[in-house]
Amino acid sequence: MVVLSSAIIILNNSKVLDNFKNMESRGTLIKNNVFILIYISLLLLVTALPAVLVAVNCNKENKLMYGLLAFLFSDIYLLQWAIKKFILNIPGYCKL
Repeated sequence: MVVLSSAIIILNNSKVLDNFKNMESRGTLIKNNVFILIYISLLLLVTALPAVLVAVNCNKENKLMYGLLAFLFSDIYLLQWAIKKFILNIPGYCKL
């Protein structure tokens, strides 16, 4: 979800596309797009970080794979975790 929303924001901003076409000054590129960079960073922090923390703590045998999966699909990962943990009440599932 984070990757998708970031891509939509970047592609919809014509100034970003113009800056990438005219890569004369990297400083100008960053200065013109500070808002987008801050937004993407906050989006990653708010959505992906909790999912990665849950994935790493719940799957001790394969932390890297589940952490990467949770980073890429954070909303889906947290949804399946909540269903297993709170709705299905699977005994012994992910003791935090």
